[in-house]
Amino acid sequence: MWKYKGTADAERLRRLQTTAPFDDIAARLSREMEIRCCHTQPCDDKRGYKRIVYCVNVNEEVFDAFFNSQSGYRGAYFQSPEHGLHATELLLQIVRPRLLASMRTLCPSEDPEFAAASISSPSAKAWLAEPRSICAECEGEWDASKRASLEIANGRWECGADIRAEWGRQAYLFSKVCFFGAILNSGGEEYVALHKQGRANDISKRGWA
Repeated sequence: MWKYKGTADAERLRRLQTTAPFDDIAARLSREMEIRCCHTQPCDDKRGYKRIVYCVNVNEEVFDAFFNSQSGYRGAYFQSPEHGLHATELLLQIVRPRLLASMRTLCPSEDPEFAAASISSPSAKAWLAEPRSICAECEGEWDASKRASLEIANGRWECGADIRAEWGRQAYLFSKVCFFGAILNSGGEEYVALHKQGRANDISKRGWA
């Protein structure tokens, strides 16, 4: 079951209820995204580790299909954590060439070899832009107090009392997507914070991590 409750115009509901394969959604996102910025971000809790971060703009229709539709990114995690991880891997395979090619003009001072390693490693991921921005271009549209006019009702996410379930069932209509590379050290060793090691299960269970 995957339905919507709340207020939305008929055209938005029609689009959300039209099932498109995830690889088609990912391919459209890659074609239409406007890459706004890229940064190397130091790890706050592991000295000597860092990751590459990209922020892109897409139109709201693409964001909606990607983030809120049953066949989109979170919908894949709803099927199972394994489906979600596969969708993440597929998405990054599709967008990675454009992200890396953009660095020559967008952020020429960043290390392209590190960026390629970071965005290609297993814990790389995608998500909406949150307030913990690095620059004005990637300033997040989401904050914890926001509620969407439309919510996802799938028999699981609306049942949780956890605040993450409250956020997870919101069908936010935004326009920024961030791609986060894996956190690596100079030797290419990967670090995943303890509270992020259950990310796939968290999204599957609550719609949020």
